[in-house]
Amino acid sequence: MTAIAANFHRSSQRPTGLVPLYGRRLRVATKTVPGIIGQLITPVLWVLIVAPALADALGDFAPGVDYYTYAAIGQIVLLVPFTSMFAGINVIVDKDFGVLRDFLVAPIRRRTIPLANALGVLTVSWVQVVIIIGLAAANGAELDTSASRVVFLFGAVSLLGLGTYGLAEALAYRVGRQEAYGPLIPAIGVTPFMLCGGIYPLAVLPTGVRWLAYFLPWTHAVALVRYALMGTAESGLAQIWGFGAAPVQATLSLAALALFTALAWRLALRVFRRATTS
Repeated sequence: MTAIAANFHRSSQRPTGLVPLYGRRLRVATKTVPGIIGQLITPVLWVLIVAPALADALGDFAPGVDYYTYAAIGQIVLLVPFTSMFAGINVIVDKDFGVLRDFLVAPIRRRTIPLANALGVLTVSWVQVVIIIGLAAANGAELDTSASRVVFLFGAVSLLGLGTYGLAEALAYRVGRQEAYGPLIPAIGVTPFMLCGGIYPLAVLPTGVRWLAYFLPWTHAVALVRYALMGTAESGLAQIWGFGAAPVQATLSLAALALFTALAWRLALRVFRRATTS
């Protein structure tokens, strides 16, 4: 019993390492001026150039809907997964250049390593999201939100970012090479956005593709983001679920995102454990 108590005491005193690892991931993301510019230029260009151009070209698709707001806010669901997937490159670099080995022999719990990385990447994503919302509002976007609905914005962005980063971790360790991982960034970080209703309503998709879209986490995320920032009518939640009041539909979509994130991290931690114990 004494030995068990001593082991428990040592374990409880062992530093988790979350804060320093989180700080390191942020420093990696912001250590160069080109890196900072690269992470900021996309939301700026989309909100100030691409979304207005789309509004001019496609703005009449739904009378009563401000298409500029529709497209600008929808871009959140493009940028967050792309940022998460791109961060998988750093996982491979850490593994190939020995930094990961140093972490594995440090007095920290192993699963703290991917968790700290995920929180660092999510922080970068939130900075980008704030830029999008701020620039869109300054550029005339018709935002309509409330304290009760903004909770769904926080949940949608955080769960989508964490879930896609979980996929990035798993794929980075499974693939193992930057040249093989690179094509997965647009495949997972961008392609689902084209099917989720980010720039056009789901109703225009072919029936089979539309049903596929209903199961994509991206679809639920974009509906939640629009519900939080534009209101019920523009969210698309009713088209996804077809029953219940808007808060009920939003809660169901949030639960779908939570399930996706839980499954992604179950896979990520399993792959991480195998990769770091073999």
